[in-house]
Amino acid sequence: MTTEEIIKLAFDLGNALADSDEVTTLKVLQSKVTSDRTAYDLIMRYQEAKSKLENKYNDGLLVTKAEEDHINILEQQLNANAAIQELMIAQEKFDNLMQAVYFAMNQAISGGCSSGCDSCGGSCHQ
Repeated sequence: MTTEEIIKLAFDLGNALADSDEVTTLKVLQSKVTSDRTAYDLIMRYQEAKSKLENKYNDGLLVTKAEEDHINILEQQLNANAAIQELMIAQEKFDNLMQAVYFAMNQAISGGCSSGCDSCGGSCHQ
C-alpha cells in the first residue's frame, strides 16, 4: 500500500469520526456552553486562575492557600454546572472513541493482541 493510499484511508477515517455521534454531540454541547454566558465565564475564570497558578509553580514561586482555595471553589462551581458537566461527559466519550481508534490501529500494526483475545474482546481480529 502506498503512502498516498494510507493518507486517503486516514482522511476517510477522519470523515467517519466527524460523522460519529460522539463528535456531533460534542459540537452541540460546545456550542451550548459557549452561548451560556454563566458557563462560559466560569470556564474562562477557571482557565485563567489555573494558568496563573501553573505559572507560579513553574517559576518556583509559592502558591498561597487563598489561591488554592480559589481554584477549588471554581472547580466545585464547574462540577455543579449542568451544561459544563454534560460537555465533560461528551468530551470523555469522544476521548474514549479516539483511544479505541488508536488502540485498534496499534493492534493492527503490531499484529494483534499480545495477551490473547480476552484483553480486547476479540475486536482486534488476531
